Amino acid sequence: MKTFDLHLHTDYYSSCSAISPEELIREAVALKLDGIAVTEHGIRWPDDKFDGLRRMAEPHGLILIDAQEVQTYSPKNGSEGEYLVFGIKKSLGSDFSAKELVERVHGEGGILIAAHPYKWSRFGKDRYYGAGDRVYELELDGIELYHPDHDEEALSKVRRAMEKLGLPGTGGSDAHQVHEIGKCLTLFEKKVTNEEDLIREIRAGRIQALE
Repeated sequence: MKTFDLHLHTDYYSSCSAISPEELIREAVALKLDGIAVTEHGIRWPDDKFDGLRRMAEPHGLILIDAQEVQTYSPKNGSEGEYLVFGIKKSLGSDFSAKELVERVHGEGGILIAAHPYKWSRFGKDRYYGAGDRVYELELDGIELYHPDHDEEALSKVRRAMEKLGLPGTGGSDAHQVHEIGKCLTLFEKKVTNEEDLIREIRAGRIQALE
């Protein structure tokens, strides 16, 4: 079994993060994680730059996944939540509605996970920062269950959605500070060595969220 943190940001492409890529790798190795997914906001690391990160991680046996977290909007609803995207080879920015993002990602063979769907908005507990109940309207591949900003009510809502939709739940720290890395994790039942393996195992539901 392999443990991954599937939701991480660095200061290289996410201005809100205080974690350098080198610090990210060092801390993941220190925590004895098997792998991490770098999920910058609307940006996928260029292959040549990400290969440099992989060269730093490989001597330690740490697997790196080049992913992204995409914020969605629509004129009608405003924010429609954030989604972890795997399997897409270009940066997606933030110009999609949630439905448009799903269609784009699936059309290119990728997968989407609703990031922290029931995280309360900073503007008060009358709306969510994540997708909220929109998860029931979209063809998602997974839902982030364990996240540092999910309280017991949020966990209950995610578990209910997972059961009704038949979707697997993931865990990710959404780390923006070094000490946050590894707070929530995803356990893969089978060996994962690259993004293709990761996508296959999430689609098959052979994962478990950990905190």
